[in-house]
Amino acid sequence: MSSGVDEKEVLRKLDLKVSEIMRPDPPTIPADATVMQAAKAMERHDSSCVFVKSKGEIVGILTERDITRRVAGRGASPKNTKVKSVMTSRIVVTPPDASIEDALNVMTSNKVRRLPVVEEKTGLVGLVSVADIARALAEKAGYSTSLIAAMTQETPPPSGVYG
Repeated sequence: MSSGVDEKEVLRKLDLKVSEIMRPDPPTIPADATVMQAAKAMERHDSSCVFVKSKGEIVGILTERDITRRVAGRGASPKNTKVKSVMTSRIVVTPPDASIEDALNVMTSNKVRRLPVVEEKTGLVGLVSVADIARALAEKAGYSTSLIAAMTQETPPPSGVYG
């Protein structure tokens, strides 16, 4: 069942670049840090992930999902588990001048929800997620509703609130 709307045409008309919607300066953590330290960095930065660095280079990403599945799900201690042992080390990136259509294509083909935004000369400059793209498209198209806001919210609700 097709709505008759050409998705690629809509994306072209909205013409946004990754640099316009990315979150600048995403949190990073050393590869030898503990998962507990990474989780605290996520909390401090209100982020669902941290990028893992070694010798100044991004070598991985650790997400809330990684912590749930690879640490808690295995009964491991976040205080004793090193980030490098549970991070996702296969990283795909996007440049800041990429279109959101290109970023979505990279995300889709690599089955990822987040992309580090990397400039060739300066390295990591931001983070863009599927939620960021959905929110930006909705706002630009004039669909700024509470439903879209709820669907694209990455930050969990306050403690004791389910939703």
